Amino acid sequence: MVDIAQTLIGGLVVGSVYALIALGMSLIYSMSRVINLAQGAFVVLAALTAVSINKALSINPVLLMVSTAVIFAVVLAAIDQIVIRPGAKRAGPERMLLITVGLLQAVGGFLLIVWGNLPYTMASFSPTTSVTVLGMRLSTQYFWIIGVLLLSVLALWFLLQRTSLGLTMRATAQDPGAAALMGVNVDRVRLIAFSMAGAMAALAGTTIVPLTFLQYDTVVPYAVNGFIAAVIGGLGSSSGALAGGLLLGLLEGVFSRYAAASTAQVLAIGLLILLLLVRPAGLRGKAVEVRR
Repeated sequence: MVDIAQTLIGGLVVGSVYALIALGMSLIYSMSRVINLAQGAFVVLAALTAVSINKALSINPVLLMVSTAVIFAVVLAAIDQIVIRPGAKRAGPERMLLITVGLLQAVGGFLLIVWGNLPYTMASFSPTTSVTVLGMRLSTQYFWIIGVLLLSVLALWFLLQRTSLGLTMRATAQDPGAAALMGVNVDRVRLIAFSMAGAMAALAGTTIVPLTFLQYDTVVPYAVNGFIAAVIGGLGSSSGALAGGLLLGLLEGVFSRYAAASTAQVLAIGLLILLLLVRPAGLRGKAVEVRR
């Protein structure tokens, strides 16, 4: 029983990272209708950046997370200005998808050039690396990851539901054209969405790297799993992204008890594809009628 509980908790932790990636991806999609497949790559880039900063400065973990989040908020804003926005003006959704795939590969190449092909990790944020809870031996880093996800979700909810900026963002997500006619600076709202997605990617990467080894070729798995989580939840839905990420992590955790990690991932994805056959719009997405 303890082993099963530990497996489920481990799956929730991994799912929390997927959920942060999916949240950023859904936020960008709701504001720009661009599926940013490179979101997972920025998780790995942020993680290795945090490793380098920590090695050079040995700063407090909270300060490390905040500084990395600020850096990648600026990075994603620059990506929007330099790559995404000009591309969206000239290309349709299908070609924009290819542009983000190219961006994903470019980040992987940059990682290989700067950090080489060696895997990187980092010490746990807490002095005590593990604790015993109800007979279960849990890494203290688990609490950092889940805590960061909860804080991110609460902050996003408060922003969207309780502030004037959130009202503007929701109006833009609903109908960008109508929002622009009402005087909303849609480009500015998009820029804010990309910055928030960058901060989420940084938080995911900085908190997961003490638990695993990351390198240039781990960008694709995070990109794929984040995308699957976003689609399962319903692209553009924050609550759906949260549910999709946690569900994917739980399924991978459960299947990993009975199969190899790669096989467990394939089984989890296959089960979620079956779910999409039943609910094509995802768990929280809204079906859109297409007239022919």
